[in-house]
Amino acid sequence: MLFHAYMLHCADGSYYTGHTDNLQMRMAQHNQGQIKGYTRHRRPVRLVWTQEFGERHEAIAAERQIKGWSRAKKEALIDGRWDEVSRLARGREQFVLRQAQDERIIVGESVVAQILSAAHNAHPREACGILLGRAGRITVVRETRNVHRAPETRFEIDPQALIDAYRDEREGGLKVLGFFHSHPVGRPIPSATDKAFAAGDGKVWAIIAGDDLMFWQDNSNGFDPLSYEVVAR
Repeated sequence: MLFHAYMLHCADGSYYTGHTDNLQMRMAQHNQGQIKGYTRHRRPVRLVWTQEFGERHEAIAAERQIKGWSRAKKEALIDGRWDEVSRLARGREQFVLRQAQDERIIVGESVVAQILSAAHNAHPREACGILLGRAGRITVVRETRNVHRAPETRFEIDPQALIDAYRDEREGGLKVLGFFHSHPVGRPIPSATDKAFAAGDGKVWAIIAGDDLMFWQDNSNGFDPLSYEVVAR
């Protein structure tokens, strides 16, 4: 099952953001006034943006993030102006970056080697996967398929792999600490697209570009850089 975060343009010119597992039915409900709340007295509404997710919690995270954005940033997202989305976020993120220099995680040597290998093998497509471990220590990397329609410039972790990882965590296995992906060109820093669709859930993101690897934390105010220590195990 796929889940959608979506944005509507209302009759009064405002925007509404929501999520659903049936977009067509939800649009009909909004326009028929069956959804109590914001849109009932602002009909008709028009769908202006949507994004598919493999997990409901991802769609909810996207909804919550976009709801906190300014009108200008929402319209940049609607228009696909990724550079503008990034620019509008930059003022807050620069402040956060200055506050995050003392954050540190521990990473297994084999994890670094596997991320590098995955990136090199996938090139010119983006590699991606899941970072597993406990208490700020990444011990296992689980490489997954990149199922995005444009894998040369975007990544989407195989939804079944996410389901399996979170199920294992619930059953007492390693925790899902974060994710990794590669940039076939450019630098190992969050791209405009990464920033636009980040969940703000505190997960760790490892980004690899060439032989350069950097770790980031996806916080509610943007990405914070993480220093890291590589250990033998």
